[in-house]
Amino acid sequence: MSITLAQIQQAVARRCGPYRQVFNDRQDPGTATFDSAFCPLLRSNIELDQVTNLHLLRRGEVMDGGLVNVDITDRDRLVFNYTSAEGRVDVDRSWGNAPIPGEIFEFHHLAPDDELGEAVLAGLRRCYFEDSLYAQPNAQYGGIDLTALAPWITEPWQVARVQYGWLSPSADAPFDAVSQAGHVWLQGTTGYFSPIAVWVSYWRPAASWVNGADAPDGPISDWDAFDVDLDYATAAGHIEAWHLFPSRMVAASAGGLQASQQMAAQEFTRQALIHGPQRSQSVGFSNLFTSSSAWGKTWVNR
Repeated sequence: MSITLAQIQQAVARRCGPYRQVFNDRQDPGTATFDSAFCPLLRSNIELDQVTNLHLLRRGEVMDGGLVNVDITDRDRLVFNYTSAEGRVDVDRSWGNAPIPGEIFEFHHLAPDDELGEAVLAGLRRCYFEDSLYAQPNAQYGGIDLTALAPWITEPWQVARVQYGWLSPSADAPFDAVSQAGHVWLQGTTGYFSPIAVWVSYWRPAASWVNGADAPDGPISDWDAFDVDLDYATAAGHIEAWHLFPSRMVAASAGGLQASQQMAAQEFTRQALIHGPQRSQSVGFSNLFTSSSAWGKTWVNR
């Protein structure tokens, strides 16, 4: 499945505090100014404050599904006044460019980029999916530097399975993954009679695979997509928000209207058991293939 960064942020925001998504007035396009906007969905005859002190985020999305360019300095503003009868929100600083008719606004409890964005990215680094890489053993006994091949392999436990083979993975191989000088090394598959190739299955952080390609630096846009389950990524971002910004999260959950830290941790544990790293279920003998016909023997590992 493909989930955008914006979708994950929106799902996490709903769990972290008050969240609303509305649009700028289209019937009276001239109402928006550089300091305020008029939102029909916020109009009410009841003096019920819904958005004061929340962050107003402009992603550049409009109601018809199109996108408009929003300068990075215009993305985030705090709402300092709300007039319910008009659905009017006044922001703490003027925008460089006024909102256009039909532009979508999001109201957040956490700062969208500095707080929510950091929590979501930290959560994506805690979400894993199974991937594989091809490696050619050498004649040295030091092992294979997996971190050099895939920088996101940083812990030995990420290595789930190793297979020998010629042109494709075949039998399971015994192996040992160890950490040395900040790198993860695969041992037990090298030497003068090493196989011609090995395939390594490992657990990869979701943040390193963006838009169907390697992304060591992670996402850069709201519309970057990840191959991760939405509930899994949302639960991870939620618990990371508790880790990174506890005072902000306590303020939102004190009245019992948002999930507590314990509830967030339980949900992430549940999602990780479903979608996270699993032990290999493969059981069998291992075949060792050499690159020399003189040593083309089959070894059975007990």
